[in-house]
Amino acid sequence: MENKKKVAIVKYKKPTGSLREAIELSDGFSDLKLSDAVIIKPNALTWDNDHYLPPYGFFTTTRMVEDMVILLKEFGVTNISIAEGAVKIYDDTPDSEFVMKKLGYEKIVKRYGAKLIDLNKSESEKIELTKGLDVSIAKDVLNIDFFIDLPVMKTHAQTKVSLGFKNLKGCLKTASKRLCHHPEIDLDLAISLIAEKIAPDLTVLDGIYILEKGPMVTGKAHRSDLIVASTDILAADVVGTTLMGLDPNEIAHLKYYADRGEESLDIQEIDLIGEDIDAVKKPIKWDWSWNEENTGPTVFDRMGIKGAAVPKYDTTLCTGCSPVVNMANIFLISAKMQGGQGGEDNPFSNFEILSGKKMLARPGYDRTILLGNCIIKANKGNANIKGALAVKGCPPPVEELKNALKICGVDFVEGAYDFYMGEIAKKYEGKEEFDETHFNCS
Repeated sequence: MENKKKVAIVKYKKPTGSLREAIELSDGFSDLKLSDAVIIKPNALTWDNDHYLPPYGFFTTTRMVEDMVILLKEFGVTNISIAEGAVKIYDDTPDSEFVMKKLGYEKIVKRYGAKLIDLNKSESEKIELTKGLDVSIAKDVLNIDFFIDLPVMKTHAQTKVSLGFKNLKGCLKTASKRLCHHPEIDLDLAISLIAEKIAPDLTVLDGIYILEKGPMVTGKAHRSDLIVASTDILAADVVGTTLMGLDPNEIAHLKYYADRGEESLDIQEIDLIGEDIDAVKKPIKWDWSWNEENTGPTVFDRMGIKGAAVPKYDTTLCTGCSPVVNMANIFLISAKMQGGQGGEDNPFSNFEILSGKKMLARPGYDRTILLGNCIIKANKGNANIKGALAVKGCPPPVEELKNALKICGVDFVEGAYDFYMGEIAKKYEGKEEFDETHFNCS
Protein backbone atom coordinates (compact mmCIF):
# COMPACT_ATOMS: atom_id res chain seq x y z
CA MET A 1 0.00 0.00 0.00
CA GLU A 2 2.85 2.42 0.84
CA ASN A 3 4.12 2.39 -2.75
CA LYS A 4 0.74 3.27 -4.17
CA LYS A 5 -0.17 6.76 -5.27
CA LYS A 6 -2.84 8.25 -3.05
CA VAL A 7 -6.04 9.72 -4.52
CA ALA A 8 -8.99 11.01 -2.51
CA ILE A 9 -12.56 10.84 -3.83
CA VAL A 10 -14.89 13.00 -1.77
CA LYS A 11 -18.55 13.90 -2.17
CA TYR A 12 -19.10 17.64 -2.23
CA LYS A 13 -21.49 18.36 0.65
CA LYS A 14 -20.60 21.78 1.99
CA PRO A 15 -18.38 24.76 1.18
CA THR A 16 -14.74 24.56 2.29
CA GLY A 17 -15.29 21.44 4.42
CA SER A 18 -15.54 19.05 1.50
CA LEU A 19 -12.39 20.34 -0.19
CA ARG A 20 -10.59 20.34 3.18
CA GLU A 21 -11.44 16.65 3.55
CA ALA A 22 -10.16 15.87 0.05
CA ILE A 23 -6.87 17.65 0.67
CA GLU A 24 -6.38 16.04 4.07
CA LEU A 25 -7.11 12.54 2.75
CA SER A 26 -4.72 13.00 -0.17
CA ASP A 27 -1.98 14.72 1.88
CA GLY A 28 -2.37 17.51 -0.65
CA PHE A 29 -0.51 20.13 1.38
CA SER A 30 2.23 17.81 2.61
CA ASP A 31 4.93 19.62 0.60
CA LEU A 32 3.48 23.11 1.06
CA LYS A 33 5.50 25.67 3.06
CA LEU A 34 4.26 28.86 4.70
CA SER A 35 6.72 30.89 2.62
CA ASP A 36 5.63 29.38 -0.71
CA ALA A 37 4.22 31.47 -3.52
CA VAL A 38 1.19 29.53 -4.74
CA ILE A 39 -0.61 29.65 -8.08
CA ILE A 40 -4.08 28.15 -8.56
CA LYS A 41 -4.88 27.35 -12.19
CA PRO A 42 -8.64 26.84 -12.70
CA ASN A 43 -10.40 26.31 -16.01
CA ALA A 44 -11.87 29.65 -17.07
CA LEU A 45 -11.81 28.89 -20.77
CA THR A 46 -13.32 31.92 -22.52
CA TRP A 47 -16.23 34.37 -22.55
CA ASP A 48 -18.88 35.37 -25.05
CA ASN A 49 -20.34 38.86 -24.78
CA ASP A 50 -23.03 38.01 -27.31
CA HIS A 51 -24.36 34.78 -25.80
CA TYR A 52 -24.90 33.38 -22.32
CA LEU A 53 -22.60 30.43 -21.65
CA PRO A 54 -24.07 27.99 -19.11
CA PRO A 55 -21.18 27.59 -16.65
CA TYR A 56 -21.97 24.04 -15.49
CA GLY A 57 -19.07 21.75 -16.32
CA PHE A 58 -17.65 24.48 -18.56
CA PHE A 59 -15.84 26.48 -15.88
CA THR A 60 -14.22 25.39 -12.65
CA THR A 61 -16.71 26.44 -10.00
CA THR A 62 -15.86 29.70 -8.24
CA ARG A 63 -16.90 27.89 -5.06
CA MET A 64 -13.96 25.50 -5.43
CA VAL A 65 -11.50 28.31 -6.25
CA GLU A 66 -12.60 30.31 -3.21
CA ASP A 67 -12.45 27.24 -0.98
CA MET A 68 -8.89 26.58 -2.12
CA VAL A 69 -7.86 30.14 -1.28
CA ILE A 70 -9.54 29.86 2.16
CA LEU A 71 -7.66 26.64 2.94
CA LEU A 72 -4.36 28.11 1.82
CA LYS A 73 -4.95 31.12 4.06
CA GLU A 74 -5.84 28.81 6.97
CA PHE A 75 -2.58 26.98 6.37
CA GLY A 76 -0.74 30.29 6.67
CA VAL A 77 0.17 30.96 3.03
CA THR A 78 0.00 34.65 2.13
CA ASN A 79 1.28 34.77 -1.46
CA ILE A 80 -1.62 33.34 -3.50
CA SER A 81 -2.41 33.96 -7.16
CA ILE A 82 -5.17 32.72 -9.43
CA ALA A 83 -3.91 32.40 -12.99
CA GLU A 84 -5.51 31.62 -16.34
CA GLY A 85 -4.75 32.01 -20.02
CA ALA A 86 -8.23 32.16 -21.51
CA VAL A 87 -8.79 31.50 -25.21
CA LYS A 88 -9.06 34.70 -27.23
CA ILE A 89 -10.96 33.71 -30.35
CA TYR A 90 -11.05 37.19 -31.89
CA ASP A 91 -9.30 40.45 -30.98
CA ASP A 92 -12.43 41.68 -29.19
CA THR A 93 -12.86 38.45 -27.20
CA PRO A 94 -12.56 39.32 -23.47
CA ASP A 95 -9.17 38.59 -21.91
CA SER A 96 -8.40 36.23 -19.04
CA GLU A 97 -8.73 38.87 -16.33
CA PHE A 98 -12.18 39.82 -17.64
CA VAL A 99 -13.31 36.18 -17.53
CA MET A 100 -11.97 35.71 -14.02
CA LYS A 101 -13.71 38.87 -12.83
CA LYS A 102 -16.98 37.67 -14.36
CA LEU A 103 -16.60 34.47 -12.35
CA GLY A 104 -16.25 36.46 -9.14
CA TYR A 105 -12.50 36.14 -8.66
CA GLU A 106 -12.15 39.89 -8.13
CA LYS A 107 -14.12 39.52 -4.89
CA ILE A 108 -11.78 36.70 -3.85
CA VAL A 109 -8.87 39.05 -4.48
CA LYS A 110 -10.37 41.80 -2.33
CA ARG A 111 -11.53 39.48 0.43
CA TYR A 112 -8.45 37.29 0.83
CA GLY A 113 -5.61 39.33 -0.64
CA ALA A 114 -5.01 37.02 -3.60
CA LYS A 115 -3.83 38.21 -7.01
CA LEU A 116 -5.03 37.57 -10.58
CA ILE A 117 -2.56 36.71 -13.33
CA ASP A 118 -3.42 36.77 -17.03
CA LEU A 119 -1.05 34.12 -18.38
CA ASN A 120 -1.57 35.41 -21.91
CA LYS A 121 0.01 38.73 -20.92
CA SER A 122 2.79 37.59 -18.60
CA GLU A 123 6.36 36.93 -19.72
CA SER A 124 7.01 33.56 -21.29
CA GLU A 125 9.81 31.13 -21.95
CA LYS A 126 10.18 29.21 -25.20
CA ILE A 127 10.58 25.51 -24.56
CA GLU A 128 10.95 22.56 -26.93
CA LEU A 129 8.27 19.98 -26.19
CA THR A 130 9.42 17.64 -28.91
CA LYS A 131 11.28 17.94 -32.20
CA GLY A 132 9.38 20.37 -34.39
CA LEU A 133 7.25 21.80 -31.59
CA ASP A 134 8.52 24.74 -29.56
CA VAL A 135 5.98 26.43 -27.29
CA SER A 136 5.94 29.54 -25.12
CA ILE A 137 4.91 28.85 -21.52
CA ALA A 138 4.14 31.60 -19.00
CA LYS A 139 7.13 32.06 -16.69
CA ASP A 140 4.80 32.51 -13.73
CA VAL A 141 3.95 28.81 -13.70
CA LEU A 142 7.49 27.67 -14.46
CA ASN A 143 9.02 29.55 -11.53
CA ILE A 144 6.38 29.02 -8.86
CA ASP A 145 6.94 27.32 -5.50
CA PHE A 146 3.63 25.44 -5.39
CA PHE A 147 1.32 24.93 -8.36
CA ILE A 148 -2.30 23.81 -7.91
CA ASP A 149 -4.02 22.42 -10.98
CA LEU A 150 -7.79 22.91 -10.51
CA PRO A 151 -9.72 21.86 -13.63
CA VAL A 152 -13.38 21.04 -14.06
CA MET A 153 -14.15 17.46 -15.10
CA LYS A 154 -15.13 17.07 -18.77
CA THR A 155 -15.05 14.62 -21.57
CA HIS A 156 -13.54 16.14 -24.71
CA ALA A 157 -14.35 15.72 -28.40
CA GLN A 158 -10.66 15.54 -29.38
CA THR A 159 -8.72 14.19 -26.38
CA LYS A 160 -11.57 12.13 -24.84
CA VAL A 161 -11.06 13.72 -21.41
CA SER A 162 -10.15 17.19 -20.19
CA LEU A 163 -8.77 16.96 -16.67
CA GLY A 164 -5.48 17.84 -14.99
CA PHE A 165 -3.25 17.34 -18.02
CA LYS A 166 -5.48 19.19 -20.47
CA ASN A 167 -5.94 22.15 -18.10
CA LEU A 168 -2.20 22.86 -18.27
CA LYS A 169 -2.53 23.83 -21.94
CA GLY A 170 -4.01 27.10 -20.65
CA CYS A 171 -0.52 28.04 -19.41
CA LEU A 172 0.69 28.39 -22.99
CA LYS A 173 0.60 31.60 -24.99
CA THR A 174 -2.21 31.85 -27.53
CA ALA A 175 -0.05 31.08 -30.56
CA SER A 176 1.43 28.06 -28.78
CA LYS A 177 -2.01 26.72 -27.88
CA ARG A 178 -2.73 26.70 -31.62
CA LEU A 179 0.63 25.10 -32.40
CA CYS A 180 -0.30 22.10 -30.25
CA HIS A 181 -2.99 21.33 -32.83
CA HIS A 182 -0.19 20.32 -35.18
CA PRO A 183 -0.74 18.58 -38.53
CA GLU A 184 2.10 16.11 -37.88
CA ILE A 185 2.50 15.97 -34.08
CA ASP A 186 -0.21 14.29 -32.01
CA LEU A 187 -2.18 16.74 -29.84
CA ASP A 188 -2.22 14.16 -27.03
CA LEU A 189 1.57 13.86 -27.18
CA ALA A 190 1.91 17.63 -26.80
CA ILE A 191 -0.47 17.63 -23.83
CA SER A 192 1.45 14.85 -22.11
CA LEU A 193 4.72 16.75 -22.55
CA ILE A 194 3.42 20.03 -21.13
CA ALA A 195 2.90 18.30 -17.77
CA GLU A 196 6.60 17.45 -17.65
CA LYS A 197 7.47 21.13 -17.93
CA ILE A 198 4.96 22.44 -15.39
CA ALA A 199 4.49 19.45 -13.01
CA PRO A 200 1.66 20.42 -10.60
CA ASP A 201 2.24 19.90 -6.90
CA LEU A 202 -1.46 19.25 -6.31
CA THR A 203 -4.23 18.32 -8.74
CA VAL A 204 -7.85 18.76 -7.68
CA LEU A 205 -10.61 17.79 -10.11
CA ASP A 206 -13.78 19.81 -9.65
CA GLY A 207 -16.63 17.39 -10.31
CA ILE A 208 -19.47 19.31 -8.71
CA TYR A 209 -20.62 19.44 -12.33
CA ILE A 210 -19.24 17.15 -15.06
CA LEU A 211 -19.59 18.01 -18.75
CA GLU A 212 -20.44 15.30 -21.28
CA LYS A 213 -19.19 15.75 -24.86
CA GLY A 214 -17.27 18.91 -24.01
CA PRO A 215 -15.23 21.00 -23.94
CA MET A 216 -17.75 23.63 -25.05
CA VAL A 217 -21.20 24.50 -23.68
CA THR A 218 -22.77 22.49 -26.50
CA GLY A 219 -22.17 19.44 -24.29
CA LYS A 220 -24.46 18.21 -21.52
CA ALA A 221 -23.68 18.92 -17.87
CA HIS A 222 -24.44 16.53 -15.02
CA ARG A 223 -24.53 17.34 -11.30
CA SER A 224 -22.11 14.88 -9.71
CA ASP A 225 -20.87 16.51 -6.50
CA LEU A 226 -17.43 14.92 -6.65
CA ILE A 227 -13.96 16.14 -5.72
CA VAL A 228 -10.83 14.19 -6.70
CA ALA A 229 -7.49 15.20 -5.17
CA SER A 230 -3.93 13.91 -5.48
CA THR A 231 -0.36 15.13 -5.40
CA ASP A 232 0.15 13.01 -8.53
CA ILE A 233 -1.43 14.38 -11.71
CA LEU A 234 -1.41 11.03 -13.51
CA ALA A 235 -3.16 9.24 -10.66
CA ALA A 236 -5.74 12.04 -10.40
CA ASP A 237 -6.53 11.86 -14.12
CA VAL A 238 -6.69 8.06 -14.09
CA VAL A 239 -9.32 8.28 -11.36
CA GLY A 240 -11.18 11.14 -13.05
CA THR A 241 -11.24 9.22 -16.32
CA THR A 242 -12.56 6.10 -14.58
CA LEU A 243 -15.26 8.11 -12.81
CA MET A 244 -16.54 9.24 -16.22
CA GLY A 245 -16.71 5.63 -17.41
CA LEU A 246 -13.70 5.69 -19.72
CA ASP A 247 -10.64 3.44 -19.80
CA PRO A 248 -7.43 5.33 -18.89
CA ASN A 249 -5.49 3.05 -21.26
CA GLU A 250 -7.51 4.53 -24.14
CA ILE A 251 -6.63 8.14 -23.28
CA ALA A 252 -3.61 8.81 -25.47
CA HIS A 253 -2.02 11.62 -23.42
CA LEU A 254 -2.22 9.51 -20.26
CA LYS A 255 -0.64 6.58 -22.07
CA TYR A 256 2.16 8.72 -23.55
CA TYR A 257 3.00 10.10 -20.12
CA ALA A 258 2.77 6.76 -18.35
CA ASP A 259 4.89 4.96 -20.94
CA ARG A 260 7.69 7.54 -20.75
CA GLY A 261 7.73 7.30 -16.96
CA GLU A 262 7.18 3.53 -16.93
CA GLU A 263 4.09 4.05 -14.80
CA SER A 264 0.87 2.10 -14.62
CA LEU A 265 -2.62 3.20 -15.64
CA ASP A 266 -4.19 0.40 -13.61
CA ILE A 267 -6.72 1.80 -11.14
CA GLN A 268 -5.96 -1.17 -8.87
CA GLU A 269 -2.47 0.22 -8.29
CA ILE A 270 -3.81 3.47 -6.84
CA ASP A 271 -4.59 3.92 -3.15
CA LEU A 272 -8.19 5.17 -3.34
CA ILE A 273 -9.41 6.91 -0.21
CA GLY A 274 -12.91 8.13 0.49
CA GLU A 275 -15.87 7.22 -1.69
CA ASP A 276 -16.20 3.83 -3.40
CA ILE A 277 -15.31 4.60 -7.01
CA ASP A 278 -17.78 2.07 -8.40
CA ALA A 279 -20.60 3.59 -6.37
CA VAL A 280 -20.04 7.16 -7.58
CA LYS A 281 -18.86 6.71 -11.17
CA LYS A 282 -21.11 7.99 -13.94
CA PRO A 283 -20.35 6.77 -17.49
CA ILE A 284 -20.76 9.56 -20.03
CA LYS A 285 -19.99 9.96 -23.74
CA TRP A 286 -17.11 11.92 -25.20
CA ASP A 287 -17.63 11.86 -28.96
CA TRP A 288 -20.00 13.52 -31.43
CA SER A 289 -21.17 11.08 -34.11
CA TRP A 290 -20.67 11.59 -37.86
CA ASN A 291 -22.18 9.60 -40.71
CA GLU A 292 -20.33 6.78 -42.42
CA GLU A 293 -19.67 8.83 -45.57
CA ASN A 294 -18.07 11.54 -43.42
CA THR A 295 -20.24 14.22 -45.00
CA GLY A 296 -21.69 15.58 -41.77
CA PRO A 297 -22.90 14.87 -38.25
CA THR A 298 -25.55 12.17 -38.01
CA VAL A 299 -28.20 14.86 -37.59
CA PHE A 300 -27.66 15.59 -41.30
CA ASP A 301 -28.84 12.06 -42.10
CA ARG A 302 -31.79 12.31 -39.74
CA MET A 303 -32.85 15.53 -41.41
CA GLY A 304 -32.18 14.24 -44.93
CA ILE A 305 -29.57 16.92 -45.73
CA LYS A 306 -27.94 16.35 -49.11
CA GLY A 307 -25.43 18.09 -51.35
CA ALA A 308 -23.20 19.63 -48.67
CA ALA A 309 -20.33 17.85 -46.94
CA VAL A 310 -18.75 18.82 -43.64
CA PRO A 311 -16.09 16.19 -42.81
CA LYS A 312 -15.60 15.49 -39.11
CA TYR A 313 -13.17 17.75 -37.26
CA ASP A 314 -9.81 16.26 -36.31
CA THR A 315 -7.30 17.08 -33.57
CA THR A 316 -5.75 19.88 -35.66
CA LEU A 317 -8.88 22.01 -35.28
CA CYS A 318 -8.09 24.58 -32.59
CA THR A 319 -10.50 26.26 -30.22
CA GLY A 320 -10.60 29.43 -32.30
CA CYS A 321 -11.94 27.79 -35.45
CA SER A 322 -14.12 25.23 -33.70
CA PRO A 323 -17.12 27.56 -33.12
CA VAL A 324 -16.96 28.69 -36.75
CA VAL A 325 -17.26 25.11 -37.98
CA ASN A 326 -20.20 24.59 -35.64
CA MET A 327 -21.82 27.73 -37.06
CA ALA A 328 -21.50 26.29 -40.57
CA ASN A 329 -23.42 23.20 -39.46
CA ILE A 330 -26.10 25.32 -37.78
CA PHE A 331 -26.54 27.49 -40.88
CA LEU A 332 -26.98 24.42 -43.11
CA ILE A 333 -29.52 22.94 -40.71
CA SER A 334 -31.40 26.24 -40.62
CA ALA A 335 -31.66 26.31 -44.42
CA LYS A 336 -33.15 22.82 -44.37
CA MET A 337 -35.59 23.69 -41.60
CA GLN A 338 -36.63 26.99 -43.16
CA GLY A 339 -37.75 25.81 -46.55
CA GLY A 340 -36.53 22.35 -47.32
CA GLN A 341 -33.34 23.46 -49.08
CA GLY A 342 -30.70 20.78 -48.87
CA GLY A 343 -33.20 17.94 -48.91
CA GLU A 344 -33.56 15.01 -51.31
CA ASP A 345 -35.66 17.01 -53.80
CA ASN A 346 -33.71 20.24 -53.41
CA PRO A 347 -30.13 19.42 -52.43
CA PHE A 348 -27.41 21.95 -51.72
CA SER A 349 -25.14 22.86 -54.61
CA ASN A 350 -22.53 20.10 -54.16
CA PHE A 351 -19.88 21.69 -51.95
CA GLU A 352 -17.75 20.72 -48.99
CA ILE A 353 -16.42 22.65 -46.01
CA LEU A 354 -12.93 21.88 -44.71
CA SER A 355 -11.30 22.97 -41.45
CA GLY A 356 -8.29 22.33 -39.25
CA LYS A 357 -4.78 21.93 -40.62
CA LYS A 358 -4.66 18.71 -42.62
CA MET A 359 -8.00 17.88 -44.29
CA LEU A 360 -7.63 17.50 -48.04
CA ALA A 361 -10.34 18.31 -50.55
CA ARG A 362 -11.94 15.22 -52.06
CA PRO A 363 -12.87 14.80 -55.72
CA GLY A 364 -16.41 15.33 -56.91
CA TYR A 365 -17.34 18.67 -55.35
CA ASP A 366 -18.03 21.78 -57.40
CA ARG A 367 -16.88 24.13 -54.64
CA THR A 368 -14.69 23.78 -51.56
CA ILE A 369 -15.00 26.21 -48.66
CA LEU A 370 -11.68 26.43 -46.81
CA LEU A 371 -12.25 27.75 -43.28
CA GLY A 372 -9.14 29.52 -42.02
CA ASN A 373 -5.55 30.20 -43.02
CA CYS A 374 -4.26 26.76 -41.97
CA ILE A 375 -6.59 24.72 -44.18
CA ILE A 376 -6.09 27.12 -47.07
CA LYS A 377 -2.35 26.45 -46.83
CA ALA A 378 -2.86 22.67 -46.53
CA ASN A 379 -4.87 22.58 -49.78
CA LYS A 380 -2.70 24.88 -51.86
CA GLY A 381 -2.43 23.31 -55.30
CA ASN A 382 -4.92 20.52 -54.50
CA ALA A 383 -6.07 19.27 -57.92
CA ASN A 384 -9.37 18.00 -56.48
CA ILE A 385 -10.60 21.54 -55.91
CA LYS A 386 -12.72 22.86 -58.77
CA GLY A 387 -13.74 26.11 -57.12
CA ALA A 388 -12.04 27.27 -53.94
CA LEU A 389 -13.73 29.66 -51.53
CA ALA A 390 -10.93 30.71 -49.19
CA VAL A 391 -12.29 32.13 -45.94
CA LYS A 392 -9.14 33.74 -44.60
CA GLY A 393 -8.43 34.44 -40.96
CA CYS A 394 -7.15 32.89 -37.73
CA PRO A 395 -9.94 32.22 -36.97
CA PRO A 396 -11.98 33.31 -40.02
CA PRO A 397 -14.65 35.99 -39.50
CA VAL A 398 -18.22 34.72 -39.30
CA GLU A 399 -19.37 37.19 -41.94
CA GLU A 400 -16.90 35.70 -44.42
CA LEU A 401 -18.27 32.22 -43.72
CA LYS A 402 -21.76 33.56 -44.43
CA ASN A 403 -20.58 35.10 -47.71
CA ALA A 404 -19.06 31.79 -48.80
CA LEU A 405 -22.30 29.95 -48.00
CA LYS A 406 -24.27 32.53 -49.97
CA ILE A 407 -22.01 31.99 -52.98
CA CYS A 408 -22.86 28.31 -52.66
CA GLY A 409 -26.54 29.24 -52.75
CA VAL A 410 -27.33 28.41 -49.12
CA ASP A 411 -30.42 30.27 -47.97
CA PHE A 412 -29.65 30.09 -44.25
CA VAL A 413 -31.51 31.84 -41.45
CA GLU A 414 -29.50 34.91 -40.46
CA GLY A 415 -30.16 34.53 -36.73
CA ALA A 416 -29.88 30.75 -36.63
CA TYR A 417 -26.75 30.63 -34.50
CA ASP A 418 -28.13 33.17 -32.01
CA PHE A 419 -31.29 31.05 -31.69
CA TYR A 420 -29.18 27.91 -31.22
CA MET A 421 -27.12 29.51 -28.45
CA GLY A 422 -30.32 30.80 -26.88
CA GLU A 423 -31.67 27.26 -26.69
CA ILE A 424 -28.42 26.08 -25.09
CA ALA A 425 -28.77 28.85 -22.52
CA LYS A 426 -32.18 27.45 -21.53
CA LYS A 427 -31.01 23.85 -21.02
CA TYR A 428 -30.67 24.08 -17.26
CA GLU A 429 -33.46 26.52 -16.46
CA GLY A 430 -35.76 25.36 -13.68
CA LYS A 431 -33.55 22.42 -12.70
CA GLU A 432 -32.78 22.69 -9.01
CA GLU A 433 -29.56 20.69 -9.20
CA PHE A 434 -27.96 23.41 -11.32
CA ASP A 435 -27.07 26.22 -8.95
CA GLU A 436 -25.41 29.28 -10.49
CA THR A 437 -24.32 30.53 -7.05
CA HIS A 438 -21.50 27.99 -7.34
CA PHE A 439 -19.98 30.44 -9.84
CA ASN A 440 -20.11 33.47 -7.56
CA CYS A 441 -17.87 34.41 -4.65
CA SER A 442 -19.77 33.65 -1.42
